[in-house]
Amino acid sequence: MTDSIALRRAWEKHPHFRYRGCAPDVDQPSRAAGDTALSLDAWHGEDLDGGEPQRVREARQAAAVEVCLNCPVMVQCDAYANSVVVEGGKARLAEPDGIWGGRLALERHRAFIRRRHEVAAQAPVRQMRTPQRLRVLEALAVHAEAEAVAQAAGVDVRTANWQRSRLVTQLNLDKGTATRRELLAAAVDQGLLDESVVVADDGTVPAVPPPVPSSGSSPSSRPAPSAEAVPSVEVPGASGGLSSGSVPAVGRLRASRPRRGRRSRVTIAGPGQLPLFDTPPPSSSAPVVSLRSVPVSLGAAA
Repeated sequence: MTDSIALRRAWEKHPHFRYRGCAPDVDQPSRAAGDTALSLDAWHGEDLDGGEPQRVREARQAAAVEVCLNCPVMVQCDAYANSVVVEGGKARLAEPDGIWGGRLALERHRAFIRRRHEVAAQAPVRQMRTPQRLRVLEALAVHAEAEAVAQAAGVDVRTANWQRSRLVTQLNLDKGTATRRELLAAAVDQGLLDESVVVADDGTVPAVPPPVPSSGSSPSSRPAPSAEAVPSVEVPGASGGLSSGSVPAVGRLRASRPRRGRRSRVTIAGPGQLPLFDTPPPSSSAPVVSLRSVPVSLGAAA
C-alpha cells in the first residue's frame, strides 16, 4: 500500500502533470486537454454494465489510448495504476478500472495475473537458494563422489545427500533415475549455477547417491571381552598363602573393618553381594590376613 501511495505522489508531483492528456482543457473544462473531441469520461467509460454499443466503446477507447501514448506522464501513470495493494487479505490493482498508462482495464488485469503466476513459479527457486543448498550444488558441479561433495560443501555426507535429494524434488526430476548431469543442467536452466563451473561426467553418476549405512553397531555385534581383559582378585589359600587361582572381579572391592569377636567379611560389590572369603578373628591361631597385604591385580575395564 505504501508503494502505491508513493507512486501516485510521484505521478502527481511530476513537472508535466498539469499537461497530461486527460487533464481538463483550459477553454473547455469538460473536455480532455489531449483531444478536445473526447470527454473526460473517455478513460473510464460512462456505462460499465455493457449498455454502451461495442463499436462506440471501441472507438472511444482507441481515442483515449492514442492520447495516452502522447502524454508526458504516461510512464508514471502506468506505474501507479498497475501497482498492487492488499485489502482484506486480497491483492488487487491500485486502479482496477479504466484506461491508465495507455492500457485498457482488461490488458492490465491480464498482466496482473501473469505477474502473479510468475511470482508463484519463482517460489521453488527461492527455496533452493539457501546458503547450504547452493554450496552443495556448487560442490556437486565440481565433484562426482559423495564424500568429495560433502567435504567441498563443508557438511557431512548425510546432509549433502539430503540436500541433493531436495534439489532433485524441487527441480521436478525423478529421484530414481535422475543423474548428476541432469540435475546440474536443470540447475543451470533455473539460474542457480554457472554452466562454466560444471565438470562433465559420463552420465551414469546418480543425482542422489545410495543411503549411507549407519556407522554405529548394535550391542549384540560388539565382541565379547577376552579373558585377559577381565580384572581379577587373588584369593589367599587355607595355609595363609595365595592360591594359584583367581576370581573375576565384578565390581568395586569393599571390606569391613575387623572387630573383636566377630568375623570380617570381604565382598565384591556386584550382583548378589556374594561373600568372597572370611578372615579368622584375632584370637584364632591362624594368621590374620590384612586387606592391605593382599595384592590385588586389576586389569583395564572392559
